[in-house]
Amino acid sequence: MTAWNAVAESVVAGVGLVARPAGLPDGEVWFDYKARLGPRGYKYLPESCQYLLAAAREAQAGHPAGLAPYGEERCGVVVGTNSAVAALHAEIEQTVRSEGIGALSPMTTPFFSVNLVAAKLSTEYRLKGFNLTVTSPRVAGVEALHLAAHELAGGRGDAVLAGATEAADPHAGRAVPESGAAVFVLRPAGTAVPPGGAVLRTALRFLPPAALSAAAGRGRAEWIVRETLDALCAERPERPTVPVRLVTDGSPVAELVTAAVRAWAPDRVSVPVAAPHAGALAPVQLLAEGLRAADPGPRLVVTAAGPGNLAFALTSPAAAHDTPQT
Repeated sequence: MTAWNAVAESVVAGVGLVARPAGLPDGEVWFDYKARLGPRGYKYLPESCQYLLAAAREAQAGHPAGLAPYGEERCGVVVGTNSAVAALHAEIEQTVRSEGIGALSPMTTPFFSVNLVAAKLSTEYRLKGFNLTVTSPRVAGVEALHLAAHELAGGRGDAVLAGATEAADPHAGRAVPESGAAVFVLRPAGTAVPPGGAVLRTALRFLPPAALSAAAGRGRAEWIVRETLDALCAERPERPTVPVRLVTDGSPVAELVTAAVRAWAPDRVSVPVAAPHAGALAPVQLLAEGLRAADPGPRLVVTAAGPGNLAFALTSPAAAHDTPQT
């Protein structure tokens, strides 16, 4: 397999999902940090950080010892987001404009840096291996899973908390707002797949939007999508029937990817919503929901964004593998 179409593989050992229920009216309370995290120490955290901590706690719920058996230096964190602190940035700007910099809260202002959201996850569990935040449009969540798998494959850790978190974006426009977090406990490829776990395979690609203006560029782009799907599903027994979920933004890049995926998997492609999502949570949420279903099956999620970013992720639940369960 050549470098350009390399696929990263890891094992999902736990899944946590905290997401705003679909169709909930604006202003309706759906998340209580005191109930999910505790009454003290979390009040002044940004909502996205609260969601992330709650999802990480849930992801470890099936493992009484959590990540402790792997050692602090052998565990890392990778988080993807597009709007984790967008509302906080807007609030800071408004406060400075109307009241001056002296009116800023010393409790929340440090989180102007989006990196501190993931950093709080590391400090919460004393994880010292590595900590990384990625913000690529629409694909940052899957990118976090992909980078975590690469770090595990490179021997930089034995377990990683990886996923996505988002909070309402005041600048989202007509895009579907996202509030919540999805976190996976990932282990190196080849380790035992636990009950309720899965093998996760991911790939990232980039299609220059300008190249799509020419027939040759469109043909090359369609070929890249097909080859990536083939590489992702290579030797996977569920390939002929795996359902495909598309998360797109209506851009020319997304339209080309949608057509290519539909040609690759006729009658097996669905789009979660008609309008584009505002952040990078949706694809990771779809993966998490698939693994938490009463009868989990394989699921392939493809994400495409206007700037040219593409992300592919395939989950194959434990039942599909002969790996001894531990």
